[in-house]
Amino acid sequence: MSAEVRSAARNIVTHQGVEALTLAEIARRVGVTPAALYHHFPRGLPDIVYQVAEDIVDDLVRDLQAAAGSHPQDNFAMRMIQPTRAFRTWAITHSREFNLLFGTPSVVAGDAHGELTSSWVRKLAAVWGSIFVQLWATRPYSVLADDEMDPRLRQQMEDYRADTGVDLPPGAMVVMLNCWRSIYGQVALEVFGHFAPLFTDQEPMFELLMQDLVGGMGLKGQYQPPGG
Repeated sequence: MSAEVRSAARNIVTHQGVEALTLAEIARRVGVTPAALYHHFPRGLPDIVYQVAEDIVDDLVRDLQAAAGSHPQDNFAMRMIQPTRAFRTWAITHSREFNLLFGTPSVVAGDAHGELTSSWVRKLAAVWGSIFVQLWATRPYSVLADDEMDPRLRQQMEDYRADTGVDLPPGAMVVMLNCWRSIYGQVALEVFGHFAPLFTDQEPMFELLMQDLVGGMGLKGQYQPPGG
C-alpha cells in the first residue's frame, strides 16, 4: 500500500500543491481509512510528504544525471550546464513540486521538512559535485586560500564536504555553492513569476548566467548555446 499512498499523494502535490494534502483525501483515493495510513507512515502526513519528496528528487536526479551524461567527460562546462538547463525546465513545468522542495517550508511537512531538505541537498550535490571534483583534479580554478576565508565559512564548507562526500577543498566548495546559489535565485525568480510581465522570455538571462558561471572557472570556450 505504501507505493499507492505515495502515488496518490504525489498526484495531489503535482496538480493542487502540497497544502492540499490531507490524510482524509489520500485515504479516500487509496480506498482505506485515514487511521490505516499510520501502519505504513507512523508520523502520518509528515512521513507521507517526506516520501513523496524523496520520489520527486530521485526522478529529478536521474534526469539531471542523464543530461550531464549527454556530453563528453572532458567538456566540464556543458556537463554542468546541461543538467542546469534540465533543472530550470523541470522547475518551470513542475512548479508545485519545486515549491515543495525549494520554496517556503510547508506546514503540512511539519518536522519532516528539515529531513527532506537534508536529503535533497545530498542527492543534488552528487549531480554537480562529481563534475566539480573532476574539474578540480584536471584543471583547478581560482579560489580563496584557506587563510583568506572567514573561519566560520571554512568550517561550514568542511562540514558540507563531510556530509555530502563532495571531496573539494573549502575554497573550491565555495565556488560550487556560489554557482548553485546563483542558479537557484535565477530559477526561483522565474518559477514564482517575480519578473513577470516585464520579462516574458527569461532564457537569454539564464544563458548569460551560464556563460558567466563557467567563464569564472576558465571554461567559457566550452559553452554551447541551446540546440548548439
